[in-house]
Amino acid sequence: MENEPTPHSMPTERDSGSWRPGGTSYGSVSRGRQAPGAQSPRGPKWRPSLSPTNTSLGEQYAEFVAAVQFLSVLPVPSRSGRAPQSTQDASTSSQTRIGAAYFPIVGLIFSLLLWLVTWILGFRLPHLALTALCVVGLVILTGGLHLDGLMDSCDGLLGGRTRERKLEIMRDSRVGSFGVLGGICALLLKWAFLGSISGAHLVPSLMLTLVLGRWAMLLALYVFPNARTSGLGVSYRQVVTRGQVLQAGVISLVIALIVGAWLASGLGLLIGLLIWVCAGICALLFGNWINAQIGGLTGDSYGAIEEFTEVVLLLVLALF
Repeated sequence: MENEPTPHSMPTERDSGSWRPGGTSYGSVSRGRQAPGAQSPRGPKWRPSLSPTNTSLGEQYAEFVAAVQFLSVLPVPSRSGRAPQSTQDASTSSQTRIGAAYFPIVGLIFSLLLWLVTWILGFRLPHLALTALCVVGLVILTGGLHLDGLMDSCDGLLGGRTRERKLEIMRDSRVGSFGVLGGICALLLKWAFLGSISGAHLVPSLMLTLVLGRWAMLLALYVFPNARTSGLGVSYRQVVTRGQVLQAGVISLVIALIVGAWLASGLGLLIGLLIWVCAGICALLFGNWINAQIGGLTGDSYGAIEEFTEVVLLLVLALF
């Protein structure tokens, strides 16, 4: 027939852009031959897509970078050479990363850096001076992030009478007497407990404390509701998934078991497991108390739980 298309002019799945081996569509990008004069879908900005493995590795590295930059002042470059999105814009963006799964790894990095300090200066300084440097060094590495949360929480939880007043005080950037006292007590107790731990056990104790303190903070963030309907604490909780919490829990448990075996050859694994459980109990008990006071947790509460867990774990390790 005159108008009947020839086999070569018949449209096919390949030419329509919906064909791919196995029958799954790629979308509107044609995989067939381009018509004369048509613009190639592979324009000047086209890049070959990453394989699923590379994409996964890239995402995990981005999560790791986000965790380091969220919890510390350490400069860590991203794969693109640019820093991830600032967490200070979290309240206006649903794409904020905080790298929750890698919180324990950040604690491990802190302990390794402090180990380096003790190794360099340990030949000249006494034990108490080294432990003081560790306490101060940790404040510097974190930018005082968790300590600030502890101080604000002490002001609000101990200085307010009603839930609304407590939340109002915690939002105030000024530090009151309860906050100053809480911060001083936390620093003094850390120094005292670290000073009570022998030099041979100082580094593994730091590893356990710093890794599990951040695991406890993440556990509380996931378990307890938010005290407010908006703010950074709400945004943080929105981007944390159960998978990230489980991944962080497994990472922290493995580190605890390895470091526990380092601390004691016989019962090391049991010690590591008990310390890991103790960190979880601290998060749940202290988080439950804060939840009863203000009907949930805030961003400051997470820092307070982290600091509280560190102090309790150092006390337990000092008793061994």
